[in-house]
Amino acid sequence: MERRDFLALAGALALAPTSGAAAAPGDEAAVRQLIVDWYKAFADPRVDRAFYRSFMTDDYLLLENGVLLDREGDVAMLDATPTDRTRSDAFDFYRVVVEGDRAWLVYLLKSEMSEPQKGRRSTRYLESALLKREAGRWRVGLLHSTKINPPAA
Repeated sequence: MERRDFLALAGALALAPTSGAAAAPGDEAAVRQLIVDWYKAFADPRVDRAFYRSFMTDDYLLLENGVLLDREGDVAMLDATPTDRTRSDAFDFYRVVVEGDRAWLVYLLKSEMSEPQKGRRSTRYLESALLKREAGRWRVGLLHSTKINPPAA
């Protein structure tokens, strides 16, 4: 996908008309919690794949460090995850905006992982997500994740 195509898609998702309904009380907390719960599912390599897919829209896209994946590509990453890996995630939400049945978030993610082969490591990401409410449930339509590399010594 070319950069201009991505920008057009992201803009269309962000600016698409909503149902006209104002954000309901608790929507901001609900979209934050969806992200937290989704990452808890991702942290478990044995997670039920149908449950994991339920967090994403059918047309979901992941943009991660220059790679573009659809929903099945994201799910396939679970198959490559060692079953003896442990992971915990902490979120620092910078911005959460809910407008009707659409929402977008920007947050910093700090992941602590441990695997027998690679040992312990800590990784940070800058992420943004576009969500939409479908049949009363929030789901992620687009996730953009950029790894934050430590400064050179």
